[in-house]
Amino acid sequence: MARRLLVVSILFVVAAWAQAPPAEPAPGSVAGVVKDALTHAPLADVPVSADGFTATTDSQGRFAFQRLEPGRHWISVYEERRALSAGVYALVNAGQEVTGVEIFVKMGGTISGKVVDEDQKPVAGAAVLLLEKKFEFGQMAYDREFTATTGDDGYYRLEPVRAERSYLILVKKPLTAAAQAAAASEAAAERERVLVPTYYPNSPDAQGAQPVILTPGESRAGIDVKMAATDAYCIDGALDVAGGVAPDSLTITEHMALLTGSTFAPVTVATKAEGKFRACGLHPGDYLLAASSGESSNPPPQDSVSAFAQVAITDRDVHDLKLLARSPAKISGDAIWDPPPNGKAAERPVSIGLMKSIAFDDQADAAGRRSSLGGAFSFGGSVSVPGPFTLGRVPAAGDYQLNVGDLPPGCYIKEASFGTTSVMHGLLRATGGAEGRMRLVLACDGGFLTARVADSEGNPVSHVHLYVMPADAPSEAALSSSIRSSEVEKGWSGATGPLQPGKYLALASDLELDGTAEPILKLWRARSKAKEVEVGPNATVQVTLEVAGID
Repeated sequence: MARRLLVVSILFVVAAWAQAPPAEPAPGSVAGVVKDALTHAPLADVPVSADGFTATTDSQGRFAFQRLEPGRHWISVYEERRALSAGVYALVNAGQEVTGVEIFVKMGGTISGKVVDEDQKPVAGAAVLLLEKKFEFGQMAYDREFTATTGDDGYYRLEPVRAERSYLILVKKPLTAAAQAAAASEAAAERERVLVPTYYPNSPDAQGAQPVILTPGESRAGIDVKMAATDAYCIDGALDVAGGVAPDSLTITEHMALLTGSTFAPVTVATKAEGKFRACGLHPGDYLLAASSGESSNPPPQDSVSAFAQVAITDRDVHDLKLLARSPAKISGDAIWDPPPNGKAAERPVSIGLMKSIAFDDQADAAGRRSSLGGAFSFGGSVSVPGPFTLGRVPAAGDYQLNVGDLPPGCYIKEASFGTTSVMHGLLRATGGAEGRMRLVLACDGGFLTARVADSEGNPVSHVHLYVMPADAPSEAALSSSIRSSEVEKGWSGATGPLQPGKYLALASDLELDGTAEPILKLWRARSKAKEVEVGPNATVQVTLEVAGID
């Protein structure tokens, strides 16, 4: 009997051991210091982050994180006030106290100067735009980082400006309603001259601009700009409204080449009898004219109309411009599956919409940052695929971006066109005319790519990115609109896709995409370090990568 009890006891203990969960690995810690990359001086009051935790450096630049899970951690610094951005990896073993971590940050700087006219007189109230290169809708452009305004003495100051980045500086005077006097003289030579938008140091276009690149912590003074003056010109014409409610005003907006995705603050011009208008005080250049009634409603009311036109002023006035005001456009098209979800032809709901967004970039907010003026409008809804569809009542006033959502798993946009123009990565212009139908091809044979990622010593890594690039991307701009990425955690990436079947380049890096062109240009130059991968229909491909260094 005693022997039986002993056996039962042993079995009970063994069963208890089998059911007990494995012990959690002991957490570790990381401690270090944040230093100026140029002087190696410690930096106080700097925010430091690690795995969702945040600390602030003390007076000696020191920081510490407790109870971190074992593994490779990204310890990062980001502060907009001083344009600080940097980070390092720290490998933490179970129960380990990692000390002596150093993060060297490149301090932002300042750019200052004076804006004068041809007579060396200061230009007050001019917008000074700090521009950085980016890719947008499949082409290179420049986007505003932030804006400063010249004082009465013509001086400006841009800060903080990130170090070792290439910027252009554009100076312009915003259009003002006061400049649109309907009583302006008919003779251009008798009108008050106006200042032309100018890139530093004295170029009328971006191609002739001189880039400005700061070293860490640098305060660059003397970035002076001389603005040329020109005769002022006028545009006059009338809105031709065939029924509907006539707009009582129109807006005129400057349009400059290579500045896309945002626009300048428009000036509003009142229309008079029979829709006539007149606007003066305009320098040579390109302008967008738009007029709408019921524009604040979505969808627009039945009697609303919109008008849109592009006008180029060279060396003379533009007379008798006719703006045909149209009712909201009905954008119709056809959507098909090729191949369909699960290989079976059946109707599926998909959301299709057109979006228009506006941000006015020659007016600074209180902090000198992006203007709060602007907005976004979206038109569309759910449609059944395959079959015809109509995006009704889209204001016929400009360019729209195509958005397609609610696709079944493994499906992607294979083709999107409007008439003979592809809108896959570009814009659709809705003007109310008979431009053609949309064609939307959706495919459901997408593949996926995952990666096992390690450092040079074979340790699994976290907080890096897997980048997947089409092997046949013809240019940096094309790459910017087609690159895919996923986060790598504990040595494994997420599934990147769905990808159209074909050849891709896979690369792992701690490089961050920040919306500017520089990271895309670095990835383009680093394609030789990537691994070529063939992704087949409905396939999931796994690759092994080592973190690549990218300069």
